[in-house]
Amino acid sequence: MTPKLGLFVALAVVVMPGLIAPPVADAASIREKTTYFAVRGSTLPELDQDLSRRGPFVSGTGIRHPGATEVKFDGQVTYKGTPGGCAVDKTNLSLDLEMTLPRWIPPKRVPARTKLIWDTLEKDIHRHESRHAAIAKQWLKRMEMAIRNLRPEATCQGMEAMVTTVTQRYLAGHERAQIEFDTIEGREVNMRLRRALARAVSDQADR
Repeated sequence: MTPKLGLFVALAVVVMPGLIAPPVADAASIREKTTYFAVRGSTLPELDQDLSRRGPFVSGTGIRHPGATEVKFDGQVTYKGTPGGCAVDKTNLSLDLEMTLPRWIPPKRVPARTKLIWDTLEKDIHRHESRHAAIAKQWLKRMEMAIRNLRPEATCQGMEAMVTTVTQRYLAGHERAQIEFDTIEGREVNMRLRRALARAVSDQADR
């Protein structure tokens, strides 16, 4: 029997500033950081309780989660005059990703099954948050390509307005993709953890 561990689904926190002009550069930069919070307990209920008490607080949901990924887009775009008016010159987009994950500090004596279940859960939390980061990277690339491929406008003011429109469209698409991912994960979390635990038990038996 798989113990009930609760609904451990974390949401991405998305900060969406508009793009501005000027500076330079022509390639998106990605900065990644991972921080950990300590989890203590020797039983599954104790671990569940400590995760709920110590996990990162996500303002979008108003509760704490067992893990979280903060996603922050930013960037700058420069423009240049063309025979037809004004076009995008250089893009300098950036993405900051900060992942917060649990790290269990187990007591000296812990049942093997508790350790196995925790290891399974911890891997699933890491996989979940890594997928949030991957989604953000995909949308950063899409947004960058969309901006670079924009046709010239009659004026640089019009070009800047078009860049803002495209940016907002892609940031909204990114947010929808993150929410859709969390929705699917939320529906499947218990089934997924049961399968993962069954595999872990089977692998342990084969050793």
